[in-house]
Amino acid sequence: MRKLFITTFLFSLANLPAAAQPLQGLPPGPLGAAIQSGHDMIMQTGTNAASKGYIGNALTCANCHTNAGNNDHPGNFLNTASEYPSFSPREGAVITLEDRIANCFMRSMNGKRPSTDSAVVVDMAAYIDWLDRDKNVEALATPAPSPYPAMVKAANAADYAAGQTLYKQNCAACHGANGAGMGSFPPVWGARSYNAGAGLANIAKLATWVKGNMPLGNPHLSEQQAFQVALYVDTQPRPDFVLQDHLPPGQAYNAKVQSETDSVASNLKKAGLSAAALQGQAP
Repeated sequence: MRKLFITTFLFSLANLPAAAQPLQGLPPGPLGAAIQSGHDMIMQTGTNAASKGYIGNALTCANCHTNAGNNDHPGNFLNTASEYPSFSPREGAVITLEDRIANCFMRSMNGKRPSTDSAVVVDMAAYIDWLDRDKNVEALATPAPSPYPAMVKAANAADYAAGQTLYKQNCAACHGANGAGMGSFPPVWGARSYNAGAGLANIAKLATWVKGNMPLGNPHLSEQQAFQVALYVDTQPRPDFVLQDHLPPGQAYNAKVQSETDSVASNLKKAGLSAAALQGQAP
């Protein structure tokens, strides 16, 4: 059974090591080199020479996929390769792992979508596939139904106020009172954070991630507290997502949905919420 590398979140939504570490047990030759390259780009996306040109914010892939996805925390890559090809309602098409990686660059990284046959995407896919290839992977238990969609539907101004307080108590010391990040700790809202088309711009998804990963090194929030923090964070300003702005001219894009615009306001509206009501403002 493969040992799962449960870290103390040194590679978490926070500061990263000065240099990516060499992987052990890689296959020889070009494949091993590609796997190492993919790992390195995940750890240092914004500074790696190959991947940095596709980035439009201050995040790195490892901010969400802690320890380069090699653990059992939310955002891990265990069994990810085996899940593709898969139908994606967002794209309205069956997509590959390479599609999913490329799409993350234009959403979570608020950058340009690299081609699926680029070295950046191919090397990352090689690394994600290698995590499970020829290894006895511990079967992950079927997760219990998420409580967060119901919490989103019932969200109110008291939840928002509680989330603001919890953020100040548990998050602001690293990510700043204004969410803009501090030092090597990345922003969680504002111009340099993930855009409104990212997965974490969905309150329920962010709550799941927060519950399993934050605060740094000591994830102890209750389900309700994780939800309230996520509600507060995802109500704050962040870049809109306009699909066509992130697609290089002439690049093939595997999707039937060719037009999409998301904003904080539209995301809240889809969830039956409004920033004004959550913030206790008169209509």
